[in-house]
Amino acid sequence: MIPTLIVLGLLAVGVAIVAFATRQRGPASAAPPLDPQTGWNDPITPANAAATEDPFAHAPGTTTVEPVRATEPQA
Repeated sequence: MIPTLIVLGLLAVGVAIVAFATRQRGPASAAPPLDPQTGWNDPITPANAAATEDPFAHAPGTTTVEPVRATEPQA
């Protein structure tokens, strides 16, 4: 008899959990959540920031260097 009561009690708890999880909510909870001002999606640089100069704009240009060829032994 005790095992039957335990099983029925567990079934009642399971039904209560399912009923609580799937219950219909009123229209008050249908509103979208407010956007908290966390700043995670704000631009990194403000729109009114002064333009900065490229620090490498006046760097010397690159030069191409030809690969050194191995000299062949003279006969």
